[in-house]
Amino acid sequence: MAGTISRQGGAPDPKRASDNFARLMAHVANLYCAGETSSVSACEAHELATSVAYALGIAGAAPDEAARALDVEDPIALWRAAVRALEGRADDALVLWREVVATMPPIRNVALRDTLASLGEVRRRYDAYFAAHEAPCDIDYQLSEPVDPSLLGLDYVEAWLAQLLAEARWIARFDVGSCVTVLERVCPDYRGLHVNLYDLLLPHEGELMLAGSTGARRPDGTGSW
Repeated sequence: MAGTISRQGGAPDPKRASDNFARLMAHVANLYCAGETSSVSACEAHELATSVAYALGIAGAAPDEAARALDVEDPIALWRAAVRALEGRADDALVLWREVVATMPPIRNVALRDTLASLGEVRRRYDAYFAAHEAPCDIDYQLSEPVDPSLLGLDYVEAWLAQLLAEARWIARFDVGSCVTVLERVCPDYRGLHVNLYDLLLPHEGELMLAGSTGARRPDGTGSW
């Protein structure tokens, strides 16, 4: 990768790493200002630094680890390669989203519908240059197993989609009509409330199995939740 460490082994050079980070931040700030002379606020500078650190994989890293990552010949080339890698991950997240949409049975829930619609814009909305640490979506649906809130950016999106896919696969084992019957009985307003469909259905697994299981998955991802 462009911008890799110039020496083989050995301890990193903290001064060069620090100088490289300052050089990189000046470059990113200049891009952020579109080459104009206007300065960034302290808040904007903090957000840009967090974005750069996340892109480089050093968000929350120990000083030695961060110094090793930044002790390179060309920090700008390193950052640009990291941005391209993040954009590739955003494409992969969209593939995972499509699998979730194709798997989840058409059980209407407003929070789930809106969240999936927002996640479907992940590639368009993701700003790997200036906000790489932010999750580019609005997530209202509650998972059965919450995602670690300390995760940032695409790490959070990937973990969230993976958990929802696991829940969707379980629900998809059963007849949709039987699932709706159970939901209407145990939570009549399941469509509008911020509830988790898997949590509502799990205690009634035996009933759903007796009603008939199905391994079918919607092939085109259509339907509403």
